[in-house]
Amino acid sequence: MAGVMQVSIFTDEINPDSPKRALELAKEWGVTHVEIRSLPNGRFPAVPDDELENFHSLVEGAGLRVSGVSPGFCKCAWDDRSVRHVLAEGLPRACEWARRWGTDLISCFAFDKSASGSVPSAVIDLVGEMSVISRRHGCRLVLENEAGCWGATGLEAAGIIRRVGCENLRLCWDPGNSCRAGSTCPYPEEYMRVRDLVSHVHMKGFDPVSGSWCLMDKGLVDWPGQIAALSADGYAGFLVVETHVHISPDAFVVVDKDLCGQEENTLHNLTFVRSCLDKATG
Repeated sequence: MAGVMQVSIFTDEINPDSPKRALELAKEWGVTHVEIRSLPNGRFPAVPDDELENFHSLVEGAGLRVSGVSPGFCKCAWDDRSVRHVLAEGLPRACEWARRWGTDLISCFAFDKSASGSVPSAVIDLVGEMSVISRRHGCRLVLENEAGCWGATGLEAAGIIRRVGCENLRLCWDPGNSCRAGSTCPYPEEYMRVRDLVSHVHMKGFDPVSGSWCLMDKGLVDWPGQIAALSADGYAGFLVVETHVHISPDAFVVVDKDLCGQEENTLHNLTFVRSCLDKATG
C-alpha cells in the first residue's frame, strides 16, 4: 500500500540569515512543514529562549508546522567532554523545545569516525543512552547517516541501530550523505537493506565526479526511483529538502531575480521532488 508522504524544507536551506523570509517563501511555495537546524545566533537548541520563542511565533504566524529538529548532536569524538553536556542538558532541552513546537522527532549522528574497524562499543552505548533520554522526554530519535561519522552510509547506520536494539531509535535515511561516504548505489542496493528502519528522509544531490553537492536532478542518487520505492513501501513520513547548494551551478540559470542562489536552488529541488511524488503516487 502506498504511503502518504509530506514534503518539508530546512529553513536555513532557504535563507540562513532571515528565518522570517525563509518561512514566508516556504508558505508562498505551498509547503506545510519546515525542519529546524540553525537560527541566526546558532544551532538549535543552543540559542537563547527568546530567539526560540520568536521563531516559533513566526512559524505559527506563517501557518506552518515543524517536521523535526536537527541539533547536530554527536558530530564529535565519542569521548569528547561535550558529550556529557549533550546527554545531561542539550538533548533534554532539544526535546522540550521540539515538543513545544509540535514535533517529537530529533535527529543525531553517531560520533566522528577516528579509526577504521568495527564500531566501538562506547558508540553503541552512547547512542542507546540518547535513545533512552529521548523516549523519557517524549521524543523519537533518528540516527542520520553522515560521512565522517560512524554510520557514514545507510548500511553502517542501520548496523548501529540494530546493535542498540531500541524501538525508539530509527534511521534518518540520507542517500546523498551515503554517496559522499563512498556508496556507489544508495538506491536501490543500499535502500533495500535498510528500508525497514527508515522513519525520516533528508534529500540532497551529490556528484562523486566533482566530489561536491549538486541539485537533486543531477548526481548519483536516483531520486525518482527512491521516492517511488518509498511510496510503494508504505512510507508515510517526511521528505525533507536539504539543498546544500548555496551558489547556482553554472548550468543552472536563476529564473527569478528576486531569489538568491540558495533560495532558487531550494525551490528547484522542491519542484523536482514534487514532480517525483506526482509520478510515484499518480
